[in-house]
Amino acid sequence: MYSSTAGVGSSLQHLKRFPDYQHNQLLIMAGLEMTIAYELLEARRRIWSSIFWKRSNSATKFAVNKKMEGIAFDAGTSIVNSGKLLNQYYDQHGIDDLDREAWSQIIMSLISADRWLKEHFGVDCMSKQLKIDL
Repeated sequence: MYSSTAGVGSSLQHLKRFPDYQHNQLLIMAGLEMTIAYELLEARRRIWSSIFWKRSNSATKFAVNKKMEGIAFDAGTSIVNSGKLLNQYYDQHGIDDLDREAWSQIIMSLISADRWLKEHFGVDCMSKQLKIDL
């Protein structure tokens, strides 16, 4: 499992235990974005593990790499979107002192996931090649 997958998963688990999670639309949407990011990163890992890199031809390697670049971009986008939603929640509602540690865990796990994703797949996360089928 990638560290970014673990970070997003940890952030999602902390968010689901957050007191206001079931009652606030922003937190629910942030949770959905984190779930999307987690599933995309897990799919990327499965794709990477499914190919025999030394025995595959260059066309297969190229196609798989392009697919994984798109997945990394989409996962990064979902991480950023969830962060924006969490920021909106904080701006609107603030955090009680009792919830401050749980909130800190959510944010730090998400930041760590984003940092790891950018360190390892930064080029993939910068842009996504659009395909037009004619």
